Amino acid sequence: MDGQKRTVRRRFRPGRMLAVLAGLLVLGGSLLAAKTFLEPLGAFGTPGKNASPQYHQFAFRHRITILLMGSSLQTGANGQLITNKNARNRTDTMILLSIDPTTKQVGVLSIPRDTLVNLPGVGVTKIAEAAYVGGLPEAVQVVQSTFHVPVDYYAYLSMFQFPKLINDMGGLVVDVPHAEVYQPSGGKLGIDLKAGVQRLNGWQVLAFTRFRQTQQGDISRIQQQQTVLQDIAHQLLQPKNIPLIPKLVGDFSNMVNTNMSTPQMLSLALFSKQINLSTVRYGTVPGMATQNHDALLSGVLDNWTMSQHLTSVVIQNVLLAQQLTATQKKSLKIYVASGTSSLAPANALAQQLTKSGYTVVGVGWANTHTHQRTVILNTTGDKWLDTSLQQMVGSNVVQFTAYHTTPWDLKITVGSDYTAPPGGSSASGG
Repeated sequence: MDGQKRTVRRRFRPGRMLAVLAGLLVLGGSLLAAKTFLEPLGAFGTPGKNASPQYHQFAFRHRITILLMGSSLQTGANGQLITNKNARNRTDTMILLSIDPTTKQVGVLSIPRDTLVNLPGVGVTKIAEAAYVGGLPEAVQVVQSTFHVPVDYYAYLSMFQFPKLINDMGGLVVDVPHAEVYQPSGGKLGIDLKAGVQRLNGWQVLAFTRFRQTQQGDISRIQQQQTVLQDIAHQLLQPKNIPLIPKLVGDFSNMVNTNMSTPQMLSLALFSKQINLSTVRYGTVPGMATQNHDALLSGVLDNWTMSQHLTSVVIQNVLLAQQLTATQKKSLKIYVASGTSSLAPANALAQQLTKSGYTVVGVGWANTHTHQRTVILNTTGDKWLDTSLQQMVGSNVVQFTAYHTTPWDLKITVGSDYTAPPGGSSASGG
């Protein structure tokens, strides 16, 4: 730490303030808790680790970065659940959380557990193995060296302990997109969820975050984990639930293996009240499913090979909340298809994209010419990228994935709702 303090203040209604403050006083001691309440991120100060030369690729100097990890769900030889927060285990969940204390911008980047990395002394294997091979310090170091992102703090939770946190919240309202069934009678790890908006208990929410029996597999599961994060934030930040935060932070601090203190976790919880949840940026490390020889497990396994140029884009746009550089913009390949009876709108959009610095790799026809809506197929892993394209594309439907298997990164199918900007090209291609 460089010793400097950042102070963030927010007004609360007296009733809400007293409720939260009372909980903080009980949990953390009167003097410390009062300071934490008045200066939510005062316990963190200004990040100091971010000045390291190895992170020169990305400017993280003024942000706090936290690596959240969840263990794989495994049982011991006797079938008992492994709930010890200090037990060495693989990580099924890895999420980088980046916070700017000044601008209140938050970025969330999920790392697929099968991402190929080079573990020192082991060789090429899955990133999930890092915590098992070398403990949490190894997992942190591998994330830093692979993504050139500094990790100021980490928190590792045994996922078997996760249901208690949800139950302490009174359950969680979740929109389950489709029926999710996996060995419903198979014991502790079975999943049996109905489709629709419903209040789930802790074990059901855990099942929802685990389900991956879909075409996209682990990437689909990551999307559901991000949905749960959003749902938790929305529910906890309702005024009636604010008094629950101190108890939940206390539970969390007892369950996790972390280098954060309880006051620091309280600081984060209080700081979240100042975040506009609609501005939180989400992304997933993009790439493709591959098969490679695993140096640790000595066999050919399914893996996730990340896209280098797209990962750079996601880190810049999601974790740093900064505009893409000219080089990053140019690296994005966009194919424009016409879903109407004329190529003119598609050509006009292609010219606008090129003028804005993107690379258009082609303009052609869609499968049909009766598209009513313009559709963006985004394979970059960067959900926030759609917001910047909307200024050019206008109203649209977004289809998102982190699977990158095409010669283009984005495909925009122009529908009849698209309106070319004033002065745009009207040259017809058909």
